[in-house]
Amino acid sequence: MVSFSQPPQRRYRGFIADSERWERFAFRPDDVIITTPAKCGTTWMQNIVGMLLHDTTELGVPISVISPWLDMLIRTDDEVFGILDAQPHRRFIKTHTPLDGLPRVDSVTYIAVVRHPLDVALSDRDHDRNMRMDETERLRVAAAGEPDADVTRFPDWPDDEGDYLRWFIDSDYPPTGSGPNSLDDYCQHVRTYWEARDADNVHLFHYTDMWNDLDVEMRRVADALDVVPDEDRWPDFVQAATLDSMRSRATTTAPEAHMAIWESAEQFFKVGGTRDWASLLTAEDIAHFEARLDEMAGDAAQWAVSGRTALVI
Repeated sequence: MVSFSQPPQRRYRGFIADSERWERFAFRPDDVIITTPAKCGTTWMQNIVGMLLHDTTELGVPISVISPWLDMLIRTDDEVFGILDAQPHRRFIKTHTPLDGLPRVDSVTYIAVVRHPLDVALSDRDHDRNMRMDETERLRVAAAGEPDADVTRFPDWPDDEGDYLRWFIDSDYPPTGSGPNSLDDYCQHVRTYWEARDADNVHLFHYTDMWNDLDVEMRRVADALDVVPDEDRWPDFVQAATLDSMRSRATTTAPEAHMAIWESAEQFFKVGGTRDWASLLTAEDIAHFEARLDEMAGDAAQWAVSGRTALVI
């Protein structure tokens, strides 16, 4: 078993995920951990990493079978660890746990992806509407049992989109390792990645950069993985990683699609890009958001909203 160079500094625990599971996981030296706040391009990055590591545009199995969300509680320890232990190839594993909730291993590659927090908020709202919550809760109870009384379940969001965004900006909803469920939660995620940006094995990506120039960002991913692209086939890889292509193959590219937790697997890839949150907020709301972000994200704020186009990482 690979030993930790640094154990987790914090436990993230909620109805759907518990980061303590990472402390029981047997790492391999060349593992790849994809760690993001939810709705920041996690699935997008999983599909890219999978294609690059396996040198194919068709992985042949559902993405969550080859790259499970390790600390998601709809499968038991034995199920998740068994999937990964049986893999003879280099493993790539999903989590929404911030970096301070993960064991740190010097030889393991950590890929972090973030997205503008208000884009995240609106995308998470779509995600919630598309999820079959009854089936998700059934799977959770079957695998992990009913949660303790102190476990936070799911937030009760306002119905109106503008009110929802204002709630997101000001909410103190606690972090659970499956969010972000508030701007505060999002900023806690982002700070952990930003503070580790100088580590050789931590690589930062931003959804906006991927959306604006997928070719360039996929080359950065390949470099992080020490994968040399085949230039003759490279355009096929970039095309296979587009939103339209992933949507057309949603039964294998959407997470947990094989477990029937979505009303529509295709709708998991609903919109993408920059969302129209500005039309839902007043100028005062936006100024308040920017002040809150600066306060809570600190010097990571500019990167969080603009990606590496705004600064040199």
